[in-house]
Amino acid sequence: MPLLDAAPIIAAFELGYFSDEGLQVALDRQIGWGNVRDKLTFGQLQASHALLGMPPASQLGIARFPEPLVGLASLGFGGNAITISRRLFDAGVVDAHTLMRWVTRGAPGQPGPMLAHVFDCSAHHYLLRTWLSEGGIDVDRQVRLCILPPPQMVRQMQQRYIEGFCVGEPWNSQAEAQGCGRVLAVTTDIAPSHPEKVLAVSQRWLSEHPQQAEAAVRALMRAGDFCGDTNHRSKLIEWLARDEYLNVRGELLVRSFRLATRLQAERRMKKHAPAGVGIAASAELYTVSARTMFPSATHSAWLLKQMIASRHLP
Repeated sequence: MPLLDAAPIIAAFELGYFSDEGLQVALDRQIGWGNVRDKLTFGQLQASHALLGMPPASQLGIARFPEPLVGLASLGFGGNAITISRRLFDAGVVDAHTLMRWVTRGAPGQPGPMLAHVFDCSAHHYLLRTWLSEGGIDVDRQVRLCILPPPQMVRQMQQRYIEGFCVGEPWNSQAEAQGCGRVLAVTTDIAPSHPEKVLAVSQRWLSEHPQQAEAAVRALMRAGDFCGDTNHRSKLIEWLARDEYLNVRGELLVRSFRLATRLQAERRMKKHAPAGVGIAASAELYTVSARTMFPSATHSAWLLKQMIASRHLP
């Protein structure tokens, strides 16, 4: 998917780490997470950049997964943000509390603002719900949530179909650069160092190709260390910006990597933190290294806890 946290997969390909492991790999950019689910299930993709919630949701038989997936490795922590439309920002919405006040000023009977996230079982969905709830908003009654592919968020906001979204970078920075949105929080403000993406395969493919799976993990762990070294940032941005990957300007990716630092500096200047956000929030938007790539049952348990809290699971 065209997101910042695809970096380890792209780097492993560009650096020849997959080839070093004897793997013949082709990268195929996807339109949305539903495509990833379906293509993994039906064998059009053997492995993919995937949402943390996809393997557990598939094991539980929810979110329209017809067969189970397995998460082989983490692809890093964080990387997402919450953006509100410029129209709402200019009306005084600067955090979840002020969004609550804006919502309650609306005409009785009018539908609440439409906010987008990327997939039912995504961390984005549950972190957005947490952020809204901490501002006093009844998520199921006072706002409307919808699902959109990450690259479509900005266009939908420009056309005023949505008033906000939670998505991975660089699409929050893109909304700001195009003047239609304003970033209010990064998701590591809400849940520091939260797990985000995994390398996923179908359980069927894994049982048939265990050695290829191990080789892919080795290649990605090497790439994770490359991506985590800030000395390689300019080279990584050069790759990510290319048409076949994220297809955005390099300057926008520089803004993406600095997004959390900028928000932190703004809060310190104003001596103000939005709802659910501490002044001393992490200055890192996205972190990855070989050390952070080990899959963890605790990560899936964290997401399942969010799903239970939202009454999406018993």
